[in-house]
Amino acid sequence: MIGLRAARTAAVAFLAATIAVAIGAHGESVVRISDLRVTGLTPLEVAFDVENSGQQVFANVRGQAALSEAPGVPVDQFSVEPFALPAGGRVHVRAASRWELQLAGTYLVDLTLDVGEGALVSATLPFRIVPVQLPLLPTPSDGNALLTLTQEPADWGLDRIAARDAWSVTHGSPDVVVAVIDSGIDSTIPQLADAMWVNLDEIPGNGVDDDRNGYVDDVNGWDFRDNDASSLQGSPMHGHGTGVASIIAARPGRYPIVGIAPGVKLMDVRFLDSQNEFHSSDWKAFERAVNYAVDNGADIINLSIFANGKPPSSFEQAISNAHARGVIVVGITGNKGQDEVMYPGRYGSVLAVSAIAESGLLASFSNSGTGVGVCAPGDAISTFTAGGRAVSQSGTSFAAPHVAGVLALMLSIARTLTPDRAIEILEETAADLGSRGWDDQYGYGLVNAWAAVTAAGER
Repeated sequence: MIGLRAARTAAVAFLAATIAVAIGAHGESVVRISDLRVTGLTPLEVAFDVENSGQQVFANVRGQAALSEAPGVPVDQFSVEPFALPAGGRVHVRAASRWELQLAGTYLVDLTLDVGEGALVSATLPFRIVPVQLPLLPTPSDGNALLTLTQEPADWGLDRIAARDAWSVTHGSPDVVVAVIDSGIDSTIPQLADAMWVNLDEIPGNGVDDDRNGYVDDVNGWDFRDNDASSLQGSPMHGHGTGVASIIAARPGRYPIVGIAPGVKLMDVRFLDSQNEFHSSDWKAFERAVNYAVDNGADIINLSIFANGKPPSSFEQAISNAHARGVIVVGITGNKGQDEVMYPGRYGSVLAVSAIAESGLLASFSNSGTGVGVCAPGDAISTFTAGGRAVSQSGTSFAAPHVAGVLALMLSIARTLTPDRAIEILEETAADLGSRGWDDQYGYGLVNAWAAVTAAGER
């Protein structure tokens, strides 16, 4: 069971399950439950029909639904509101849990109704939930003929930017690499493990700099905070970078969290400390982190980081060099709710992203101002955090990876796009918000993955 977001309507396929139990003083068939089905996952909702073939009126039928996960692990229990069952009549009944149920797995609903006078009627329905489906991959076969339901992505931003429409063209190519310069990525999370970039020129764990790039055993990236080969060792890792990474490229799996570009690769370049912060003495390390991403083949750098002051000129040069070498740098406007784009998003060679809330308005925390390129969902975004928990996070930090993911989809079908041309297409295809044309809150508007990918494919 996963309560990531408030309940919302979900379209789910279902198969009818009919299980009848007879009651009556002389064993005659009087009341039965039929057509028990699961009609929603967000929240979990069941529906069924109750038929009374006898002459007795049951004025106060009450019930309980018990949900368990195979093999017999209790998950939830919720009540059926009392209802009246007329003689010779049929009643359609719905009952809902307080919770979303979106964890992939096999489940069992046991429904029991008390029709009065000590008589109980029950029905059972086994069903399974499968991960979010990617349209260009084969649909999983249902070998056991169970009722099968599909997760709805927990991130409202996926549909708001038409990412699932874009998946009909590409899920993202594994040849496209997005460097996440952040607080580190928890690559032990199964839905992120397969998304990690692998340095094929490095032999894991042999203590040798096999590719002679100056970094020993940098298989998935480099930790510039602890100066070692993995974010998983050394100082504790803050969950911020894991959340950013999951928005970009999480694979479908147990949790209903899937990235905008679930086919691309993530380069883990840790820079922030255990409190998700950095200090003025860290600019050189930040500069080296940018250079590492560029030198080791990143196509896009996501910088969900803002500084309170102006960076040194050597850092600006590193950002300019990334752009000159064909790397798209995505940054953020900042989280102070001010009319000022913070560095490094303020640089002309960085695409600065502001954040909108689910209402479609600029999020209260989002900075705005001259230099905003586009906007994206950034409020109450469902992500992973370090350790594999699913959480809701807000900030321009979580708007930028929506944009980085869209750019990764674009590059997946148009590898020759320059940074300038890719950003131009992204801006041309954005949905205009606020004042007509560019404005200092939403930039050129809300990114549209489907429109951007379609336009990129035509170039």
